[in-house]
Amino acid sequence: MKRIYLYLLAATVLCAVSCRPKGDELLSYGQNDYQAFYDAGHSFAGEFKAFWTAMNENYGIWDYEESFGTDWDEVYASFLPKFEELDKREGKVTDQEFLTLYEQITDTLHDGHIVLMIKNLHTGKYAVLQPNRKRIQRERYSEYQDVQANVTDLHTYRTSAARTYKVKEYDGTGSDLIVYEQMETMLSSVIKAADAYLDMVDAAGGPDASNDEVYKAVLRLEVDAQRLLATVRSTGHEAYASRKTSLVNSYNAICREYSLAGRQIGVTIKPIEGDFLDDGLKELHYALFDGNIAYLRIGGFGLTMHLNPEYQSHNTETLYYDYQQAVNRVWHRWFDAIQTLHLSGELGGVIIDVRNNGGGAVNDYQYVLGALLPSGGWSSHTLRMKNGIGRLDYGPLSPFTFPTYEGTHEVVSDRPVVVLANCRSASMSEQTTWGVMSLPNGCFIGTRTSGGLSALNTNPENYSNNYSGAFGVQGVTPIYGYIPKYICLYGEERRIMEGVGFSPDIEVPLDVNLWQMAGRDNQLEEAVDYIRFK
Repeated sequence: MKRIYLYLLAATVLCAVSCRPKGDELLSYGQNDYQAFYDAGHSFAGEFKAFWTAMNENYGIWDYEESFGTDWDEVYASFLPKFEELDKREGKVTDQEFLTLYEQITDTLHDGHIVLMIKNLHTGKYAVLQPNRKRIQRERYSEYQDVQANVTDLHTYRTSAARTYKVKEYDGTGSDLIVYEQMETMLSSVIKAADAYLDMVDAAGGPDASNDEVYKAVLRLEVDAQRLLATVRSTGHEAYASRKTSLVNSYNAICREYSLAGRQIGVTIKPIEGDFLDDGLKELHYALFDGNIAYLRIGGFGLTMHLNPEYQSHNTETLYYDYQQAVNRVWHRWFDAIQTLHLSGELGGVIIDVRNNGGGAVNDYQYVLGALLPSGGWSSHTLRMKNGIGRLDYGPLSPFTFPTYEGTHEVVSDRPVVVLANCRSASMSEQTTWGVMSLPNGCFIGTRTSGGLSALNTNPENYSNNYSGAFGVQGVTPIYGYIPKYICLYGEERRIMEGVGFSPDIEVPLDVNLWQMAGRDNQLEEAVDYIRFK
């Protein structure tokens, strides 16, 4: 009887706590707090109130937004009646109508990293809001579209046709390129081997009881391989990058399904490791131009996972091992060229190309700009963190120091250092751009950067500390916000540059016609000329 009594008591207490929609205590919008999100799952007005409050408590730049004319209280007063009307409506609220309504609220926000996901309670689909990306497309649409597939692969400068900007040395690699080539090469080999086997069986009078099952499997393998190969070849580079995951999954499915059939026709179909799908580096290129100008192009900040021995693969049988070795080779060719040439007094200068680079790992700084700076770290800017539910509740300001290369290396303070960046350069690309701009010998050439500058905490468990970082749980709570944990302040004035980005010292828009007609990159040529005539 005692056990039954305790069970009933516990159930009564649980019901009393969990069934009421609101509580007396302070609700937490920084995690999956049941009471905080209760109303958000039951009405559009309740969802808006939860969103408004979560942003009110966690968003870190309300002072900055006010300087652009945003009045968050007025947003509440203006939009709450609109969501209350949705609750009264008899018909379904469409996803487009729902998205448009929230875009009217969020499009004025300037944080460059913010991503908001809000569920349409009628359809169950989430509206995904990325204000900074939409702002760039709205304000700089032509540039945003033009640059995506028009950044040099250096092919023209590696031929005799471009003597003025001749590349003396070159090396490059990229996860997308390796995955693409692996699929194309392997699928072509499979089709060739399958063709030969099927022809052999047909020439012998066709399949019989001893090889009928194998014949059918090989026939299916050939058809599936041909279909996927055609898709891979017909996919353009930019589209390929966005479709890489689905293409690799299809390829690996063929590897699994036809592993036996492949062996029976003398082909081992080698799968593509999942590491390629998570690779943040994307591509890495080194070139040495005439005049001993050392050039590095980095497609994403994911070098640390390849250069740090702690993260390197030791399985020599994998494609990923070969890729990591290639990354090490390319980076060391750039780094070693700088060491040798600077030590001998022959280094002309350095170009760091972060165009179309969306950012990545902070620790990569030591291998890019940090490889030119003194060991011991580089004091870059000031950090401010939200600390309390008040809009302007902040913790103490703190300096931020990027890691620099700790091994013995040359400090390049007497030769020009140029960074190339554009509107698709964000986050760590912009931090690198700011670092170059801060150097007495630095110069930024290109166009204004993205404006996604503030720092993210990559550990989801820590997002909700000190009322900063993410609120809600993605795909679980009706609202979810992915917002920076730290706000970056730049220069002696401690300026916030979110949604604005850095403007170049020398503005040079990309000449798309020159690129498309002659394969020439006028921004890169401007950087080379700047160093030559500095």
